[in-house]
Amino acid sequence: MNITYLLYDGITALDVVGSYEFLSRVPNVKIRFAALYKGPIKTDAGLLTLQADYSIDEITKTDVLIVPGATISFLEMVQSKQVLNWIKNIHEKTTYTVSISSGAVILGAAGLLKERNVTSHWYAKRFLESYDVILSNERFVQDGKIITSAGVTASLDVGLYLSEKLSTPEIAHSIQLILEYEPKPHTDKGFKSKANGDIAELAKRKIKDMAFKNSAESII
Repeated sequence: MNITYLLYDGITALDVVGSYEFLSRVPNVKIRFAALYKGPIKTDAGLLTLQADYSIDEITKTDVLIVPGATISFLEMVQSKQVLNWIKNIHEKTTYTVSISSGAVILGAAGLLKERNVTSHWYAKRFLESYDVILSNERFVQDGKIITSAGVTASLDVGLYLSEKLSTPEIAHSIQLILEYEPKPHTDKGFKSKANGDIAELAKRKIKDMAFKNSAESII
């Protein structure tokens, strides 16, 4: 069972490593990290580097494709015909095609989400409106073989869900226990409808600050 993550500069670290922590423990799984070019990949905070061991040209098929999101650089992937064509070709042979957070926008640009039920990070959903999708507020959504998730930490939920799909509930639950994944945050402001206007505006400013730090344009 091959699982391939698409990496690109400016990616959000937890979008990758959240599901990875679950999936790397599933028996008989090989995980590959691919990017346009082999080499180091800087995350959006600029403090962590991931490694792409493959270029996308070296991978022609995979059982599971995972497209993580980013603060802003997902919009650069939307403009890359090479990346979008690769995703479309890979998707034809996958068992599951998955996006984390704003990675859904990349799947939309690749033409995979038309008239599908999808979700994404709350701030990225406006970029999905032009792709004729049916937006959901669920933590993650499966429509056919496409699975899309809400923002960042939902990578963990998708990792657990895929672990069940790719093995057995018993194995997935044992991995859940190993990771002690039983989230009970002491606050409940992780969903946009639960955050007051001041908190939402602060979150937006911090997203914009991160975007401009990564040389983003005013589109954010």
